[in-house]
Amino acid sequence: MQSRITAALAICALVVFAQPILADDAPAALTPKHAAESFCKAMENGDVAGAKALAVGSDKQLAVLETIVPFVHAFKQLENAAFKKWGEAGRNELTASPGGAARFDVYDRIKTDREEINGDSATLTTTDPKATDRSPMKLKRVNGQWKMDLASVQDEGMDDPKNVKIFKSMAEIAKTTAGEIDQGKYPDAASAKQAMGQKILAAMGVAGVPAEVKK
Repeated sequence: MQSRITAALAICALVVFAQPILADDAPAALTPKHAAESFCKAMENGDVAGAKALAVGSDKQLAVLETIVPFVHAFKQLENAAFKKWGEAGRNELTASPGGAARFDVYDRIKTDREEINGDSATLTTTDPKATDRSPMKLKRVNGQWKMDLASVQDEGMDDPKNVKIFKSMAEIAKTTAGEIDQGKYPDAASAKQAMGQKILAAMGVAGVPAEVKK
């Protein structure tokens, strides 16, 4: 669940889709699937206010978005830079494990999710047979508007200053690497992936990382 939302999980401008009518004759903007799509687009585009407007939860849970949204945005920028420079193969190389960057394709997957509504609660369950995380996204309807239910997301430790610092450092590294890819600093995606990995290790204080990387 966490990876689908923040990845997504784990995650912007509020997008208004012009689709006419969906299930139960509800306007597109009022359906759970549309709300989830808009939330994920908000994450990808770095709009904290937009993401918060499409979520419901405690003050602590909503505050987590202030860390997660910039993180998702930065890594989406990295994905886009790799795709622009080297195509889908480069994007796949940069985001492949081990040591790859986070990949956020939740928005695309939501389009084929199975939507189930039960009163003011709803779930979106992936229909992708290759998906490793099959736990559903959960939403609530508040004053007629469907919103992501952050109470269903594991947020343990997300308010820890150390973890917040790590997320911010990784987001900055992803953003910097995206810029370097645009500038043609790396001959291929594998080189960019290796350089970024070294930066992340240095930021986390891993022993053995060359001193020049730590600067």
